[in-house]
Amino acid sequence: MKNFDLNKVLQIKQVLDIKNQAEKGLKLSIYGFIGGWRNSAENILQQIEIADVEEIHVHINSGGGSAFDGIAIGNILKKHKAKVTIHIDGWAASAASIIAMAGDEIIMPSNTMMMIHQASTFEYGNAAIFEKTAKDLRKVDKAVTASYSNRFVGSHEELIELLNDETWLNADEAVALGFADKVADEIEIEDIEQENEEPENVNESIVAKYVAKAKPNNQKPKEPTPAEPKQNMSKLFLNLK
Repeated sequence: MKNFDLNKVLQIKQVLDIKNQAEKGLKLSIYGFIGGWRNSAENILQQIEIADVEEIHVHINSGGGSAFDGIAIGNILKKHKAKVTIHIDGWAASAASIIAMAGDEIIMPSNTMMMIHQASTFEYGNAAIFEKTAKDLRKVDKAVTASYSNRFVGSHEELIELLNDETWLNADEAVALGFADKVADEIEIEDIEQENEEPENVNESIVAKYVAKAKPNNQKPKEPTPAEPKQNMSKLFLNLK
């Protein structure tokens, strides 16, 4: 996969658009960085907690951001009485994929992507500071893992391996692993350029196993397409400071 243009990624316009759709449902669009003002857990809570609706449709197109805001937003959605349907409009990576796990139903068009990984941050200082940061990250890892565990169809050990390897999933793979429920017709998103090539799955063996199980007996899983080495996106999108 070609490297992302860092300037384009960092300049993604933050969009949080919440609007009532009659009394039955509410639409929530989370585009761009998770955290800050627009896509903060506090702002979303203020909008959702007063919404007396039966359905909430959450549209996501985000490369992630703050793990803590992502976990909090996911918990806010889970606690709401409404049925929550998640629509992945472009990509749901890192903290954005944590939010996606809050859906009662998760829908991914065939040209969308999801990325899951363990916690990551930047640090500066001496050995003692780095040792403390490592301990803190391991605690956050447990919270991140818990966000995926209720949906993942495999073992705890396999989930840890996928998270450690920073795994990219297309729609079919996400459904096979339990991270999505339905593959929909593809849609076009103009806010960020989409690559034609799929990012490489670091751990193809686990993904391929569950994709094969999810397919009918008369269909064979496609061979994974070789891809160019990818940029480690965890350092870019999961800001824990």
